[in-house]
Amino acid sequence: MLTSVLSILLEGEESRAQESSPSNPIPSPTKSTRHARVQIIIALILGLTAFTTFSFLRVRYPKIYVANFNQYNVNYLHSSSRQKLPRLPARSLFGWIPVLYGISEKQVLDHAGLDAVVFLGFFKMCIKILLLCVILAVSVITPIRYKYTRRVDDDDDGWPMIAGSKSKHDKDSGEYPQYLWMYTIFTYIFTCIVGGFLFDQTVKIIHKRQKFLGKQNSITDRTVKLLGIPPSLRDETALKRHIERLGVGQVDTIAIVKEWNELNRLFKVRKKVIRQLECYWVEYFSSNGIRNKNEMLSSNLQPQLSEPINLNNQYRDILPHEEEEEEEEEEDEIDGIGSHEEVGAITISGRSPAHDITSPLSTSTTRPASIIDEITDHLENEINEDASLPLLNDVSYIRPKIRTGFLGIFGPKEDAITFYSQQLEVVDKEIVKARKREYPATSAAFVTMKSVAQAQMIAQTVLDPKVNHLITNLAPAPHDIIWDNLCLTRKERNTRIFLVTSFIGLLSIILIFPVSYLAALLNIKTISKMWPKFGELLEANPWAESLVTSLLPTYIFTLFNIVMPYFYIWISSKQGYTSHGDEELSSVSKNFFYIFVNLFLVFTMAGTVTLTNTTEFASQFAQSLKEVSLFYVDLIILQGLGIFPYKLLLLGNLLKFPFSTIFWCKTPRDYLNLYKPPVFNFGLQLPQPILILIITIIYSVLSTKILTAGLIYFIVGFFVFKYQLLYACVHPPHSTGKVWPLIFRRVILGLLIFQLTMVGNLALQKAYVCASFLAPLPLLTFASLWTFQRRYIPLSIFIALRSIENNELPHTTGDTYHDEEALIEGSEQYKTLDERRELNKTYEYPHLIDNLDGPLIAVEGNDMLLINNDGTVRKCKALEEWY
Repeated sequence: MLTSVLSILLEGEESRAQESSPSNPIPSPTKSTRHARVQIIIALILGLTAFTTFSFLRVRYPKIYVANFNQYNVNYLHSSSRQKLPRLPARSLFGWIPVLYGISEKQVLDHAGLDAVVFLGFFKMCIKILLLCVILAVSVITPIRYKYTRRVDDDDDGWPMIAGSKSKHDKDSGEYPQYLWMYTIFTYIFTCIVGGFLFDQTVKIIHKRQKFLGKQNSITDRTVKLLGIPPSLRDETALKRHIERLGVGQVDTIAIVKEWNELNRLFKVRKKVIRQLECYWVEYFSSNGIRNKNEMLSSNLQPQLSEPINLNNQYRDILPHEEEEEEEEEEDEIDGIGSHEEVGAITISGRSPAHDITSPLSTSTTRPASIIDEITDHLENEINEDASLPLLNDVSYIRPKIRTGFLGIFGPKEDAITFYSQQLEVVDKEIVKARKREYPATSAAFVTMKSVAQAQMIAQTVLDPKVNHLITNLAPAPHDIIWDNLCLTRKERNTRIFLVTSFIGLLSIILIFPVSYLAALLNIKTISKMWPKFGELLEANPWAESLVTSLLPTYIFTLFNIVMPYFYIWISSKQGYTSHGDEELSSVSKNFFYIFVNLFLVFTMAGTVTLTNTTEFASQFAQSLKEVSLFYVDLIILQGLGIFPYKLLLLGNLLKFPFSTIFWCKTPRDYLNLYKPPVFNFGLQLPQPILILIITIIYSVLSTKILTAGLIYFIVGFFVFKYQLLYACVHPPHSTGKVWPLIFRRVILGLLIFQLTMVGNLALQKAYVCASFLAPLPLLTFASLWTFQRRYIPLSIFIALRSIENNELPHTTGDTYHDEEALIEGSEQYKTLDERRELNKTYEYPHLIDNLDGPLIAVEGNDMLLINNDGTVRKCKALEEWY
């Protein structure tokens, strides 16, 4: 329907062109209209192709596209919270749409967390804002403008001339069209609409946040991060005594961060050794015939996308319970590969069977013994034959060999499993010794209070009169901490911050030049000045001119927008943030700064705005926005209709399958990691929608086409991101909705630019009186921002004491048995997402307590098989830590 509105608007432009006459000389927009229609057609083809492909792949490969329901992610703490979401139909290509539409905000809150609610709430708010603005534009602004100017929008074709009025280029004329008062009025109206919805959404988020977080009692909600601890207090007992003497509450536990750099290094070495050992165990079993029978009959042993980790039982996790048995039987008849056989092929040999329905075993309905049992029997037989380090000194089978010399090319051959098992044993002994050493304490600690209320109070309290002493912040979740960065000294962290900030500033300056050249492609005159011969070629070929000036800049701009955010996420990871949540918020700011400054301001002003005359800056900026208006129409159409559906395909996640399975995935652990749901990073997904909203607001009075394109963008984006956040991706940080203040401030920035643009547009028309009446608007906008900062920010960061419910659970006492019983009885209170994810978590340094398990050699269902250092086998249940 909305694309039809765009078409009608374009038809209005064309009909206006046809009605032009010498008495009313209005430049024809036929060419620009044709360009916009071509863009819509291309975007629709791209989008429908991606959407249809996703609908098919979702049914064919649900282990990828419904990753949170993958049976191997059941114990993955970030996916397990989604298990009670509505199941998606397994056989219907488009049946997922009504199911997704029917998921309520409460379900999103319960299963995906507050951050997902805030993110999707931003899209819902944008839809409401733009829908109301489109209605007003179509019903009021466009008819009035069309009546006076015979044009639908004020675009880059030049300003209209009214019968009887003088040209806008006549410097001596002080007359202006009276309909321009409508622009002044609607600037106020649209500002009030955006501001009203912003504050309404803020109140809703705060209400949900206080209610949701107030009933939590997770360890994160009771913990604060303390920085700037003086040397005299860098001891658990001394620090606890000092805090309790301040009268801010009772301390439950204290974890002082120490300089564990040596342990970090040892565990990095251990991780490399474990991987090598697991690879050679896989090679050993493969050479001894422990593999899938179907695989031995296949000529193509390269992994197929559909086969790894029992994908032929792909519907098991998403079918209604009553249809499971029927579906499994039907799939067995089609695929002819048993679930245990497949798991064996993947977890042991690191390869999956080719899809060979002509194999003699294709229609076999018998299932072999469990692959874990097969391995266990094999190893137990060897243990019975040789009790001294079984399989480590065994010469009766072909065993993998390596050379231990330079680069693995020179030196004598040694048994690979023996070599790396001995290395692992040495590293583990060093880790045990390192755990017993005393390490210097840093100035950071995690202080867990007895109650949430006490933690909230201490987080807002100034504890020490000295500068940079005992600074309190709310703590990140235990699983969200970047321990390597937490062990950095203040000098190291400040050095990283300085270097990263300086590099980003330098890069922003360098990127001005390619963006300026990109902006030059929008205008054939600019192209002719910079590249005369190329300009002549384009003028001689209208289709080439259309391609270069209309379509090419949009796609290059989109390519910049896709590539650069990944760089800013990477460089944020080098800045030394102590939690992934802080790192994510930083990447949101960096990416928005990049696309706003380099891909909006610089792009818009390149070659048209000069800073020598600041009094004319608003007019020049407004004129520049007019000249690139059709570009932004093309951009928003392409992003909304063409690019958004491709996000459903998770192309980055999808492309890693052929490369990883060929070059990297060799072990069971590799395949488990391959099927982990991708992380939904706000730094990648949020900055561009904020910019699109800002652009749409800026053009709201001038261009109904851009308003309509923006509305389409946010409708499509809402459903795409809702699907990803619930079914395909995870968002690991502690869910507190902290991203909303970032959104609010940037939308306010957009309102200020909108008001500046309207002042410049009215000044271009010599409507100085109309422009002067807009003077109070920026002041009112700044007042709104001040109100938000003063009144709403505290409630957006902290939990009000009155919101905190009395939901404390029993704490540890000397009676372990009764404590476990009390915990089981009280576990029903763990209803929120974060409480479920953080149950039994602590702030103890992980490398001090991690199990030193041997290599993982097989996975089947929720069972795992491990090899101990002495060669014995241990069977255990799969845990989240193994993923």
